[in-house]
Amino acid sequence: MKYIVYVSQAERPFSTDELSSLLQHSRTRNVGDDISGLLIYRFNSDYGRGNFVQVLEGPNDRIDDVWRRISNDARHHTIIVVEEGPIEQRMFRGWSMGFKNVTAEDLKNVEGFSDLGSDQFWQEVTPTSAAAALELLKSFYNGSCKHSVEA
Repeated sequence: MKYIVYVSQAERPFSTDELSSLLQHSRTRNVGDDISGLLIYRFNSDYGRGNFVQVLEGPNDRIDDVWRRISNDARHHTIIVVEEGPIEQRMFRGWSMGFKNVTAEDLKNVEGFSDLGSDQFWQEVTPTSAAAALELLKSFYNGSCKHSVEA
């Protein structure tokens, strides 16, 4: 198995309904493809744009297929791979999506939504050799991302 972590900029701001639809579609497709991970959308009102951070994990060939779809998805651009590599066990046992600018209350009835603001969510994540990726996700979600990407 392997994992990949990337960041990207949303083509335009996403509404609550669009994020909910994205979650439902992604969860169905990823469960069928044996892919797990976490997608975070965060809207920054200072810059008037949204960004995504996502970690995907699963069988090598399936990750490659998903990555091709993600790379060609017109809903985002400026896609930067932050970290990738092999893993022995998954950090995320199921598919989850976090929304920084949407409250858990808005999406509490959507299957697969996890409240990333809760301590319980982060306690249930399985630590792996990809601990740096997990710290990046927490920092991005909390709005304190200071991770730099070296070229």
